[in-house]
Amino acid sequence: MPRSNCVIRIPSKDSYNTAGPTLMGRQSANEGFLKAWLRHSGHAEFWALARFKEEAQVLARMGEAIHKPLTQKPVYRWLSQNNIHRIGEVGAAYLPGPQVADVAWMRRRNPNAQATDFSIVGMTHTSCELPIQDALANMLTAPVYPWDAQICPSISVQTMVQRLLDDEAAWLHEHTGAVCANRPQLPIVPLGVDCDSLDIAPAAKAQHRQHWRAKWQLSAQDICVLYMGRLDLRTKANLYPMLDALELAAQQLRNSNGPKLTLVLAGWFASEWDETTLRAAVLQACPNVRVIFEDGRTPEARQGVWHAADIFSSLVDNIQETFGLTPIEAMAASLPVVVSDYDGYRESVRDGIDGYRIRTWQPAAGEGIDLIEAHADAILGYRDYVSKASAFVGIDIAQAASAYVQLALDPALRQRMGAQGRARARQEYDWAQLIPRYMALFNELSATRQQASAKHVQQSHSAGLRHPRRSDPFHSFSHYPSATLNANMLLRPGPLLPADAVQREAMLALQLERPIYQNIRNNLNVPALQALLAQVAAQPNGLSLQHWQGSSDAAYLHRQIGWLIKAGLASTA
Repeated sequence: MPRSNCVIRIPSKDSYNTAGPTLMGRQSANEGFLKAWLRHSGHAEFWALARFKEEAQVLARMGEAIHKPLTQKPVYRWLSQNNIHRIGEVGAAYLPGPQVADVAWMRRRNPNAQATDFSIVGMTHTSCELPIQDALANMLTAPVYPWDAQICPSISVQTMVQRLLDDEAAWLHEHTGAVCANRPQLPIVPLGVDCDSLDIAPAAKAQHRQHWRAKWQLSAQDICVLYMGRLDLRTKANLYPMLDALELAAQQLRNSNGPKLTLVLAGWFASEWDETTLRAAVLQACPNVRVIFEDGRTPEARQGVWHAADIFSSLVDNIQETFGLTPIEAMAASLPVVVSDYDGYRESVRDGIDGYRIRTWQPAAGEGIDLIEAHADAILGYRDYVSKASAFVGIDIAQAASAYVQLALDPALRQRMGAQGRARARQEYDWAQLIPRYMALFNELSATRQQASAKHVQQSHSAGLRHPRRSDPFHSFSHYPSATLNANMLLRPGPLLPADAVQREAMLALQLERPIYQNIRNNLNVPALQALLAQVAAQPNGLSLQHWQGSSDAAYLHRQIGWLIKAGLASTA
């Protein structure tokens, strides 16, 4: 039976939200996916996996807005993480990050789930952060199987993740002799854009163009080069090469009586240092280019600035970048693009067709060992690590300047490349085209599960199914106390337990009100504690706990008793 639906994990209320002040690329990509899934998958039910109901409501609220025009409204369902086994009713869980290993352990420890009940599918955004690399490598030692997947949005990402897993597997074999028989699939499914929101009617495009160019005081002859994204010189992109190339281009255009260049940096400063540095940089590096800073987080800017520009440029040089949505958004808006020939840009932009890819170079493997070791040893922070690595990536500034000049002087070239880029964005990167690919992946994983279910040894649930690094604290540290509470012990009145029933309940209430116990009140069964203390007070020579073991109040009995002893209300020999 086809299983093309999925349960979408909502790790936090901000995971799919781009309205906040610290907009990140992964949030934009996640929001785009969720909107597209709700709009294009055509399902009658949409499922959210979340810790809390308010997190699950992220999906419901977005769905209600998108599906408002529909006569037949879909149903929005919430699964708490304790009910993760119910993903089997749907077929797959989709995660907006690389937490496949974590959810695989949740699947394994759930007493109502088997490994072949459902697939776990993660998405890879950035891949150079150490916690993310750890999460990816953990897939080899977690209960992850070939019917699970870690989606890679580009060949660049897939190559990196495959290399990481191969290196991890080689180490495990060297150290333990183990051979990793189970690996997740690493399918390539690109991130997408909503082409309909960018490829708009000529009248609307003209209106945006007039509004923004008037705001920026651009003449009809001025050439506007647009950069869109976070203005973070260290962990996003070093913008100096683009500034230098634009200055060279401006000088060449001036010498040939060509148009003037204006650079619009539509983004948001990552820090005060970035703002101070970048404002000084534009004055020093490109004095012949007018530079305008525009807040790229506003809905008006994210919708309209594309149509005021003539060229889009992003000379990314940072290993934190994996795919890059902004060049595709620019292509969807019919802009020719000038991008670096680096990471996922090498796959999305066709050189000489949609724009120009500018040559890049970086040192050979082995020349960055000191950087990663300093970062791994907490000598070098993440920001400085990626910034230093970026500093050694060369970009052909002369080629970039030539590309700017060619496009500035040739409106027909800009129009032709823009039209070809728009067609490519429509065909390859429109969410309407990509959502069926996600659905096909879920179907393929379902078929793999069905084939494996006949051969896979079903797990018998016990403590051994828990994550070995996430063990019960009273198991890992069972040797710490003088003794372990057990059913053979006798419970006696504690030094603070009053003999009078009214005073006894008052003392229990007083202990419960201590601020230090605020976070465990919901874990204590107060009626059971009252009944237990009444029996303890009635039997000063000792109450046997054995008859409590099978009662309805016996859940976590020894935890309750441990707390009573700490509170001075009970004692044991």
